[in-house]
Amino acid sequence: MENENTYLLKRTDTMKNKIVVITGGATGIGRAIIQELIRDNTVISIDRNAAKIAALKAAFPQVESLVADVTSDQDLAAAISTIEKKHGKIDLLINNAGKGGMFDFVKMPEKELMEMVEMEMDINYVAPLRLTKKALPLLQKSSSPTVVVISSGLAYMPIAFLGTYCASKTAVHFATMSMRLQLAPLKIRVVEVLPPVVDTDLSKGAPMPKMPADKFAQIFVKKLDAGEDVMNIGQSASLEKFSRFLPKTAFKMLNKQRN
Repeated sequence: MENENTYLLKRTDTMKNKIVVITGGATGIGRAIIQELIRDNTVISIDRNAAKIAALKAAFPQVESLVADVTSDQDLAAAISTIEKKHGKIDLLINNAGKGGMFDFVKMPEKELMEMVEMEMDINYVAPLRLTKKALPLLQKSSSPTVVVISSGLAYMPIAFLGTYCASKTAVHFATMSMRLQLAPLKIRVVEVLPPVVDTDLSKGAPMPKMPADKFAQIFVKKLDAGEDVMNIGQSASLEKFSRFLPKTAFKMLNKQRN
């Protein structure tokens, strides 16, 4: 297998002149991906925080921003309608928006616990399915349509204090595999990206090495360009193997700080 750093050196440059739609593009991984794609493509970012949208537009004036909550059926329907009227198609849909928080099953009040469970499942699992379903007609108008789902290496093995986040990523991991099979007859490519711990606001305080967001985005775009459909990046590649062959060891390694 090639070292990931080789992807920083080679590229076939097929990722040009695309209509790209990304959720959660105003911050973190999404913003880093936009930085990689904006020069050669039309990028539409779907976000809900006005201040973060303003900061994104200040950094990348050519970005088209749509204000929408990915958990809102009405908001997403309006966003797709706007994209259809202006562009008529989607070449690349990147389901990136995500949410994660501390999971303390013993100490958290039941109401707070269940609100977190519902929120994380809705954003991390339901929203990518909802948006991809709504986008199907516009994807089918592209000559080379691609759907990307940003999952997580923690879909393979959970960190206990992120239990709900890991569960939501496992759910979308299997849903993405199913979508890949079912969308193949429509000639729609489905890509799953399983990042390592990336240095973003979501990983603040995480006691492990973190990949810079810009490096992650560079590797992602070049792997996408090279035709990879399942991207285990950084620690995720090792975690995938450990979870299959040494699951108990993998779980202990991930959760040793809590033992």
